Amino acid sequence: MNQPSGLAALLDEIFQKIDRIPNFPETAQKALRLLQDERLDFKELERVVRHDAAITANFLKLVNSAAFGLPRKVNTLLQAFSLLGINQIKFVLIASCMGQYLKEPIKGYNLTPEQIWTHSLACGLMAEALARRGGLSRPENLFTAALLHDIGKIVIDLYVEGEMENLREVLQKNPELTFMQAEWIVLGADHGIVGAELLRRWGFPKEVYFAVRAHHDESLMLETRTAALTALSNALVNLMGIGTGVDVFAYHLPEGLLEAAKVSEKDLYPAIVETFEKAEAIKAGLFA
Repeated sequence: MNQPSGLAALLDEIFQKIDRIPNFPETAQKALRLLQDERLDFKELERVVRHDAAITANFLKLVNSAAFGLPRKVNTLLQAFSLLGINQIKFVLIASCMGQYLKEPIKGYNLTPEQIWTHSLACGLMAEALARRGGLSRPENLFTAALLHDIGKIVIDLYVEGEMENLREVLQKNPELTFMQAEWIVLGADHGIVGAELLRRWGFPKEVYFAVRAHHDESLMLETRTAALTALSNALVNLMGIGTGVDVFAYHLPEGLLEAAKVSEKDLYPAIVETFEKAEAIKAGLFA
């Protein structure tokens, strides 16, 4: 992802200062590679995942929520794998890695850890529902982008905690601005491009970090289906009021988004209902 020299220098400065964000777990990356093999061996997958106790615990907690509708409680990864589809395993695996990044409030965006979790999970669930209805056969990059689309907010909040009040003031005085425009005025970057740079440095595919970069950029979100689906999922979850912060209404969406996402308008309502029900079930399981 080529950047103008001034922006590249700013991103270098940001990531030199921020050293509190751990890398995306290698365990999860290995597991995702295994899941791409048509000859997948669940025992081999289990051997890889169980080495990370936090991912294992989160995985079992998520799959035992009512959202996944398993016929019985599962106590082991192998039991879970045998009852879930491959795409469900990919989704839960990626979601299980998120907890380490969402432990603290994002004060500048007025978000609690619970709000961040539920919003991110709901975006992932929405993306999964839309992808399934739209016939997307290999959605793992979409799941990753949808679940991690706001990770740039965490980076920005750590980097410029004192500037966030200025950002809110800019929005109050200039209601015609989008939140992304206000971020550029105050910070010189936006949370989409910062999040994309983090994912690029972590070694994620371009399809993933481009979608994160584009999820609020009207000029970019129509360029790939993954970007369009990520932006659409985020917009719908915001309209549903799930885990929203100060930036919820300060965004615009371009015409042609449904077409770029290859989503039919008739599929929106059932996807919204499904996402709401699953998000509430997961929320009850995680935060009860």
